[in-house]
Amino acid sequence: MPLRIERAQTSQATVLTNIMHIAKGHWGYDPEDMKEFREHWQITPEMIEKDPFLIVLENEQPLGFARIIQEAEQMCLLDCLFVLPQAHGKGYGTWLLEAAEEVAKSQQCTSMRLESDAHAAPFYARHGYHATGSRPSAFKQSGPIQLMEKDLSPPIYRLNTVDLHLNTSEPWQFEEENAQAIKVNWQTLVTENPDLWDGKVLSLYNYSIHGNGFSGRLVEVNYSAFLAWRDWGFPDRGAKNLFGCVVLRSKEGHLIFGKMASNTATAGLVYPPGGNLDLNDIRSDGTVDIFGSIARELEEETGFKIEDGELGDILVINDGPRIAIARILTLPLSADTIRAKISHFNANLENPELEDAFVITSTADLQAHRVPPYAKALTAHLLN
Repeated sequence: MPLRIERAQTSQATVLTNIMHIAKGHWGYDPEDMKEFREHWQITPEMIEKDPFLIVLENEQPLGFARIIQEAEQMCLLDCLFVLPQAHGKGYGTWLLEAAEEVAKSQQCTSMRLESDAHAAPFYARHGYHATGSRPSAFKQSGPIQLMEKDLSPPIYRLNTVDLHLNTSEPWQFEEENAQAIKVNWQTLVTENPDLWDGKVLSLYNYSIHGNGFSGRLVEVNYSAFLAWRDWGFPDRGAKNLFGCVVLRSKEGHLIFGKMASNTATAGLVYPPGGNLDLNDIRSDGTVDIFGSIARELEEETGFKIEDGELGDILVINDGPRIAIARILTLPLSADTIRAKISHFNANLENPELEDAFVITSTADLQAHRVPPYAKALTAHLLN
């Protein structure tokens, strides 16, 4: 199996405990302190069953783990993050941290806090965590424990230009190196959802946001490889899922989101109409037309066309492994009318992409649904 991050199983409690003890002991703490630490700090099956534990595996060898605890409605605690000393310097700690933040965002949290020993505090500071206080450490001859916190809300920028090009000179190395495992993963997905189709999509590399402009290069990949990358915790951290979406606004200023149907790879999620870039979006000169993709996805999912309303801002939402470029479209219709038209359109399709549509008047309306972080950030940006 390939390099990946996955949820730990209760049977791995002893393995995680050993990783924690070895990683902690690497810092050269007093032997008596480490003896007490090993006696009192254990990972149990009950803990793994209660809270999300992520484990990073390379050739089936566990190398590190992280535990995430939801403390409040919008606050998660990174309870611990440990990587074996022999795996230091390979980016696994950063990868685990990013994956933990993804879990926190999936639980509707907008902030993550942690308590770091003095050795690890600079690592967290490099990744956007700021100190909120400190407390004494239980370990002798150690600096104070740093209390740290990070805002997980995806940043949003207004754009004037989007410049995307297809890179045909280099294949996706992740796909080539994991071809057999990708095939196995795809068979599992198709068994669960026979409506999936392995077409070609575009994956983003080498992007930049400069001033009010966004530019990037994309590579052509198989959809099965894209889904494996997603399912394995985004192991190629240089890749991004760039996609376009259109935010429908009613004449009252409300938003209308769609709920993806069971025949799609994102079944049950609620977000603005949109989708992955594919071969249809490549122009003859090698540029990629994300606005053409937005228009196509809008019509395929809702029946509306870009010319049915008034175009507004272009926004980019930088959401970890996802980058969404959103176009605001205000329709001269009430929110209830828009929703009714979308429902009527999809009722007449054999395999509609949307199962339902919802009117969003505030961020509170999202609480009953599974909503990706970028869509929550867009809602807060547009309605607050």
